[in-house]
Amino acid sequence: MRMSWRGGILVGAAVVAAIGIGAGAWGQGEGGRFSAADVASATGVAYPVNTTTTGMVSLLVSLDAGGGVQKVQVLQDTPPLTAAAQASVQKWTFTAATVNGKGVAARLPVHVVFNPYNPGATSAVGGGLTVPPPVPANEGDFMPPQIRLASYAFYPPNTTAQGTVVLSVSVDKSGHAAKVRVVRGAAPLSDAAVEAVQQWGFQPAMRAGEAVAGKLCVAFVFQRNLS
Repeated sequence: MRMSWRGGILVGAAVVAAIGIGAGAWGQGEGGRFSAADVASATGVAYPVNTTTTGMVSLLVSLDAGGGVQKVQVLQDTPPLTAAAQASVQKWTFTAATVNGKGVAARLPVHVVFNPYNPGATSAVGGGLTVPPPVPANEGDFMPPQIRLASYAFYPPNTTAQGTVVLSVSVDKSGHAAKVRVVRGAAPLSDAAVEAVQQWGFQPAMRAGEAVAGKLCVAFVFQRNLS
């Protein structure tokens, strides 16, 4: 690294550049093998009381180089569900993104679907979900995957189960859900959640202008029959 003396202070040119564009952007802009951030563990999301509102809350979680939550930004607000989603996600744990094995700051989209009670798909579910707005650009060269098409999960028949299913979704560079990992399950609801996400449409992650594999998180909150 080139060093210079200015005003009696030794300054590294690379350090100055990192400060100028932000530590997170510097890490994601590095060349080398990139591994996306991911959700490691998750608590349940409480369905707000006294409401039968359904829909999707979309959040953008900013993580530091150690996987710590720095900020949770609302991309799609669905009152009165948003506050419940935010409160829960801030308690979750995450693994940091890495470049050549070294942790870097990154952003991970988290989409929380408050699913209607529709056992066996015998009840109308109001069609598809509203697609959230795109993740805003920042100084880094990595853009997480985006949702192009989404739908509710079908509530399994012959059950009164309720609870939260949290999924880590790996999206390949063609925009398909290549792998869906259950982070938090709620039998028999997990299979319904996985099946739903496998039907969703995605736009792949982008790095340095090219499509690459990436990850996002999807949670389904299944409520009991409140009608």
